[in-house]
Amino acid sequence: HAAGAGAAKSGIVAGEKHFESELEINDFPQQARWKVTHKDSLSQICEFTGAAITTRGQYYAPGKPVPPGERKLYLLIEGPTERCVQNGKQKLKETIEAEVNRQALPGGFTVGKYKV
Repeated sequence: HAAGAGAAKSGIVAGEKHFESELEINDFPQQARWKVTHKDSLSQICEFTGAAITTRGQYYAPGKPVPPGERKLYLLIEGPTERCVQNGKQKLKETIEAEVNRQALPGGFTVGKYKV
């Protein structure tokens, strides 16, 4: 059992594969960042792709230096297969792109039920 315990510590359980990828979202507009970190959006993407998505890092305003040892806001995408992780990342990118494009439409920036 000692070998099994060592394998579990490294994050890989015997016979199981684990894949992960990252997508930095710090520099996208606030509404797009919110869309891909909101529980409802994430649960839909996770359910659709089978990937687990975790928000990591911290938001830093443009031009603000990132302290040593810290990271800009990003999403960690994890899953049992490489395809699952790729699909999750692709869905996140599509969601961000759709939100950025929606905001770029004339007269089209809304927050909740109010038009700004």
